[in-house]
Amino acid sequence: MNNNPQSSVKAVAVTKIYDYDPDLSSRPITPHLHAIPEQPETKLDKCLMRFEQILNLTFRSLMMLTCLSLAVLVFTQVIMRYFMESSFSGIEETSILLAVWVYFLGMGYATREREHIHGGIVSLVVKDPKKIACIRFLGTVICMIAACFFGYFAYTYAIGEITKGKVSTTLRWPRGIWSASMIVGFAMMIGYFLLEAINQYRDMLKTSSQRNQAQPHPSKYKLDSQEV
Repeated sequence: MNNNPQSSVKAVAVTKIYDYDPDLSSRPITPHLHAIPEQPETKLDKCLMRFEQILNLTFRSLMMLTCLSLAVLVFTQVIMRYFMESSFSGIEETSILLAVWVYFLGMGYATREREHIHGGIVSLVVKDPKKIACIRFLGTVICMIAACFFGYFAYTYAIGEITKGKVSTTLRWPRGIWSASMIVGFAMMIGYFLLEAINQYRDMLKTSSQRNQAQPHPSKYKLDSQEV
């Protein structure tokens, strides 16, 4: 028996905390599908993936532009306030506008990449890959329904702000510019949850077909018994 403390420390150090989470590791089953599949299966999938790539490039460009603009805006505010002893109150409204758009665009993008918070307790309780795929499919459908529920209230609030013609306090800009970010963010979430549900449903069908192919046909056993 090895009582060397260094060996035990080394063993703990090399242990990965994600070894038992199939979402983050290849054990005990392969990771599940994300919202966007790696390879298209039909011509329609190919067209949809190209369209999604254009949307993804647009949203990523908007996120980068808003993040850089927000950083420049905050830096300008610091310089004006502490070095030039003057400030522009409209910068605060503009910074909130950019931050809101960054938040909701990032919410949709995190759904696409499946980087939102989720747990891996299913793999610890259920070991059957088919059952795990079914549970994940139901979880994605529930998340999509929840996104539709909260997105509805965000939509009604944003439409109310736009139709009533409300404006901001300092810059007098339409408040619908702020509220429109919620519509875009929840629309992205719902769309990517829908794509993920479709991919997980296909994954369930593949898992079922692979299991049926792996199981021997009962007629084969009957013929083998007759031959014996």
